[in-house]
Amino acid sequence: MNFKPVFHVIAWLLGVVALLMGGCGLVSFLHGEPAAAWTALVYSAAGTLAAAAVLWVLTRNDQELSRRDGLGVVAFGWLCAGVAGAVPYLLSGTIASPTAAVFESVSGLTTTGASVIPVLEGVPKGILLWRALTHLVGGGGILVLVVAILPIAGAGGMQLFRAEVAGPSKDRIEPRVAATAKMLWGVYVLLNVALIFLLRLGGMDWFDAACHAFATMATGGFSTRTASVAAYDSVYIESVLMAFMCFGALNFALHYRALRGEFAPWWRDSSTRFFLGAVAGATLFSAWILHRSAADLAWGAALRQAAFTCVSLATTTGFCTADYDVWPRILQVLLLLLMLMGGCVGSTAGGIKVARVQMALKAVAREIRLFMQPQAVLPVKLDQKRLDDDVLVPVLAFVALYLLVAALGAGAMLAFAPDLATAVSSVVACMGGVGPGLSAVGPTCNYAGLPAGGQGVLIALMLAGRLEFFTLLAVFMPAFWRK
Repeated sequence: MNFKPVFHVIAWLLGVVALLMGGCGLVSFLHGEPAAAWTALVYSAAGTLAAAAVLWVLTRNDQELSRRDGLGVVAFGWLCAGVAGAVPYLLSGTIASPTAAVFESVSGLTTTGASVIPVLEGVPKGILLWRALTHLVGGGGILVLVVAILPIAGAGGMQLFRAEVAGPSKDRIEPRVAATAKMLWGVYVLLNVALIFLLRLGGMDWFDAACHAFATMATGGFSTRTASVAAYDSVYIESVLMAFMCFGALNFALHYRALRGEFAPWWRDSSTRFFLGAVAGATLFSAWILHRSAADLAWGAALRQAAFTCVSLATTTGFCTADYDVWPRILQVLLLLLMLMGGCVGSTAGGIKVARVQMALKAVAREIRLFMQPQAVLPVKLDQKRLDDDVLVPVLAFVALYLLVAALGAGAMLAFAPDLATAVSSVVACMGGVGPGLSAVGPTCNYAGLPAGGQGVLIALMLAGRLEFFTLLAVFMPAFWRK
């Protein structure tokens, strides 16, 4: 790895982070908040900008990024952004523990939405806006943004793009990587703006509407209310959020084509149909179980609770309107499976990804049929395209690695969590970018009760899940460090 070009790009990334912090400080100042609130953001911005400037000067060169350098930018860039993003929480006194502050920052940037702040109503608006903006840049891909605004050419720019737009395939909307990045961010911003206006029509003020829009399209889940979306008790707001959470969990390349008048690819995409079908089926089953298990719960109320919860967790957003921790165990298992699946390729959602689940299921079905018909020729197809072993093997390896890391992470969390449900669900929720889990980290609780060691394990899992493991694992390979 060549350190100079890698950290030169990271300097630009920290510059973007600093500007966003400064903007939040200005908002806090204009709202007349105490000096401790806006100065924390301003000082954080100044310090981050100074560090970025020094790093930029020290690493100036004309060397182009290689693929390996691109991996270095992604791995170290996210770590640096997470640490820098924690400073406002510490300086403002919102969070006292450095580990917890980094947890909140990384949770925002990875669009996980797991929080260590017990009560949000007393938090300064500048800090709440900073939380929301970490979702905005994390969901769209902060390094994709850097690719869009900087002249990063060659394999390195493509590597940044591929690491940010998660999944087994990346659609090139435009022939150039920078153009593709700009188009994706354009669609992303347009959907955010539309959602802000729709939420405002539902009775939210402009500030809450913007924060919830950023959290929704990023499938993050940070709210400005302790009770999350339940605080508004509005069918309209819940319906709008469900629609846009689904938009966030679908491939953004399809949204781009729809905006150009090409609606057919939206429904012809098998992953879209699989995802929406799975969510619809889980919703109806959950509503039926809830209605049968609670005699005083009307069918309409059960359907409302089930629909929002299933959509929120399947899209890995993590907004809450119901305490699903008291639901029957069979529904809790179903929700964990939805968390594991996650959204579609090229979306802001986390999890294993629908396309990988489809490929894995088709591969298993083929092996079962081959067991009965050893001589049969049974190709695996997805969207009418034949999937060769060079495609299937990496996908199956990823699924196996995902489940292995989840199991190891749950084992590690048993040392810090009060019970098995907390350990398992916290790992699934953080690695998949969901946020709330079960038991001690359920929808009515948060992650503040976990010790620093447990929060540290979950920080690593959030980063690993967001970067889909291989980017981080590559950093630990000896070949990565050889010139």
